Amino acid sequence: MRSRFGLDRLGFRSRVLVAALLPSVAIALALAIHFTSTRIDDIEQSLIDRAALLTGSLAPASEYGLFVGNLDILQSLADSMMRERGVDGVLIVDRDQLVLARAGQVSDPPVDTTRGLARTALLQSSERFHQFAAPVFSAQGPSDLPFDDQLEPSGPLRLGTVVVQVSRFGSAQARRELITSAVLITAGGLLLAGLFARFLSDGVTAPVRALAETVQRIEKGDFSVRARTGARGILQVLEDGINRMAVSLQTARAGLEERVHDATAQLQQQKEVAEQASRAKTQFVDALLHDLSQPLMAMGLDIRTLKLRLRDDESAGLLSRLERSSLKLENMRDVLLDVARLESGATQPRLTDFPLIRVFDSLRVTFEAQAAEKGLRFELHPTRAWCRSDPLLLERVLANLVSNALRYTTRGTVFAGVRMLDDGRLRIEVRDSGQGIPADRIDDVFEEFVRLPGADPGAGGRGMGLGLTIVKRLCALLGHEVKVRSRPGRGSTFSVVLPRVRAFVQAPVAESLHGLARLAGCRVALIDDDAAVLQSLQSLLSSVGIDVIAGTSPDFVLRQLRQAGAPAFIISDYQLGDGLDGLNAVLTLRRELGDAIPALVMTGLAATRELEIELEGHGIPLVAKPVRPVVLDAVIGGMLDAADDLDA
Repeated sequence: MRSRFGLDRLGFRSRVLVAALLPSVAIALALAIHFTSTRIDDIEQSLIDRAALLTGSLAPASEYGLFVGNLDILQSLADSMMRERGVDGVLIVDRDQLVLARAGQVSDPPVDTTRGLARTALLQSSERFHQFAAPVFSAQGPSDLPFDDQLEPSGPLRLGTVVVQVSRFGSAQARRELITSAVLITAGGLLLAGLFARFLSDGVTAPVRALAETVQRIEKGDFSVRARTGARGILQVLEDGINRMAVSLQTARAGLEERVHDATAQLQQQKEVAEQASRAKTQFVDALLHDLSQPLMAMGLDIRTLKLRLRDDESAGLLSRLERSSLKLENMRDVLLDVARLESGATQPRLTDFPLIRVFDSLRVTFEAQAAEKGLRFELHPTRAWCRSDPLLLERVLANLVSNALRYTTRGTVFAGVRMLDDGRLRIEVRDSGQGIPADRIDDVFEEFVRLPGADPGAGGRGMGLGLTIVKRLCALLGHEVKVRSRPGRGSTFSVVLPRVRAFVQAPVAESLHGLARLAGCRVALIDDDAAVLQSLQSLLSSVGIDVIAGTSPDFVLRQLRQAGAPAFIISDYQLGDGLDGLNAVLTLRRELGDAIPALVMTGLAATRELEIELEGHGIPLVAKPVRPVVLDAVIGGMLDAADDLDA
C-alpha cells in the first residue's frame, strides 16, 4: 500500500530522520509564530499606551496657556513635545477650534471628533501614524461673570484640545527586527534539532542497516559474513537469526559443492569412458570400412576393366550382374561411411561451380542397369545448368533419392530433372510412380531407421532406413532446401533447391571416362599397399592408354620414376603401412620430381575432416574408398580442368 505522503519512496534511515525531526519542526514553528505574534501585539500596544500617556500629560500642561491665551507658552509646550521619540506633530486648539500652537506634521482632526471629547482618545489610525486627542479643562470658573457669588458653579470649564500624532515607523521596524530574530532563532533551533535527530536516527538505524548489509552480502554468496551490531531486544533476536541462516547456507553450499564435485568427477569419468568408447567405435568403423573398401574397390575396378576387354554378349551379361551386385555392396558401405562421417563431423562441404550433367551422367551409370533389371524406365533429363555445391556430396544426395525411388517403385518411371526458378535458383526433382507416402508419414521418412512397407527386394531390399536421413543431413550441411510431395498410389517427388550460377564454359555431354582419357599417353604414379587394389586400378588406367608406374611403397615408385621420368599425375592410398601415409608419399615425389604435379589421395577412413583440411593445404583432394571408376574419372577431370583454367 502506497503512503499518502510519499514516504514509501524514502529509505528506512530517512523515515526515522523524518519521524524524529517532524515534531521538533512543528513545535518550533508553532512557538515562534505564537511568541512573535504576541510580542508584535505588545509592541503595538506599548506604542498606543505611550502616545495616550504623552497626550494625557500635555493636556494639563496646556491649561494655563489656554486659560490666559499665552501663545508663546503653548508653542513652547508643543515644541518640547516634539522632542519625544516617535512624535510626528502636535496641535493645540481652543474651544472654538482655533489653532493656537502647531509643531511638526500633524493632520487636522475632524471637528466633530474633538468637540464632545471628554478624555484622552484615539482619533484616527493608519499604516503611518496614530493620532490621539485630549480635552483641556480649567478647574476655576470664569471670573468676569456678574453676580458670580449668587450662582452655583457648573463644573470644569473646557478650554480647548491638544492633539498628538505619533509615527508607527518605529513599531514597524521593531516588528521586522522581531520577525528576523524569530526566524534566525527558529532556524538555529531547527538546525540543532536536525543534527540531534540525525544523531538519533543514526543510532536507531545503524544496527538495522548493518543487518541489511549482512543480508545483501549473504544474497551475493558471501556466507562467511556475520552480523555484529551490539543491539539488544528484538534486533538481537534478528541478528542471531541472520547469523544462524548464514551458517546453515554455508554448510549447505559446502555440501552442495562437494556433491557437485563428486558429480562432476563422475561425469568426467563417464565422458572419458564415452570418448574412449567413441574412439574405439570410430577405430572399429574405420578398420571395418577400410577392410571392406579394399576388396570392393578391387572388384569394381576389375569388373570395369573386364567390361572394357570382354565384348561378347555372354561375358557382358555376366559382368553386368556382377557389377550390379558390387554396386549394391558399395551402396551399403557408402551409407555406413556417410553416417559415420556425419556423426563425427568429418564431412565438410567444398563448394564449387560445376555443370550438373556430370552428376547426372554418374547417376545414369550407377542406376540405369538397376532400373532396367526391374523393368523400370530411368529417365535423366539432359541439362546445361550449372550450380554451386559440392559435387561429391550432391551426388550422394541424389543417389540416395534415386535409390530410394527405385526401391519403392514396382512399375513405371523414375525421373530426374532440373527446373529453373524465378529467384535465380534451380530445383532438382526426383519423381517416381511408386506407392507414395501416407500423409501422416511424410515427416517421418527423414528420420533414422524409418522404413515404409512395400520395398521391392529386387531393388536392394528394404535398406537400412538411413538413406533419407543422410539426404536431410547432407542438404543441411550444404545449405540446400529439401522437400517432398507425395500422393499415395500415385508416387512421390523429392526436390533439392540449390543456387544456380552462370556457365563459364559450355558443358559438353561427357563420354565414358573422359577425364582419365585425357591422361592417355601420359605417365601416372600409382601407390597402394593393397596388391589387389593396385593391380585392379593399374589395369583400369592402362585400359585407357595411361603409362602406369605402380608400387606398394613410395620408395619403389620413386626409383622407377627416376629412370622413367616425372609423372603427369600421382594417385596414392593414404594408409600405406609401416607408418607411411599418402601425404608424405606425394610430398616426397613432388620434392624430387616437381612441386606442381597434381595428385589425389584415397582413403577408407570414416573420420577424415582433419585429414581433408591438411591435404587441402597442399592442394590435394581426398577421395573415399571404394573409388568407383566414374568418380575417379570425375575428380581427375575436374582437377585437369582447374589446371587448364590456371594456365589460361
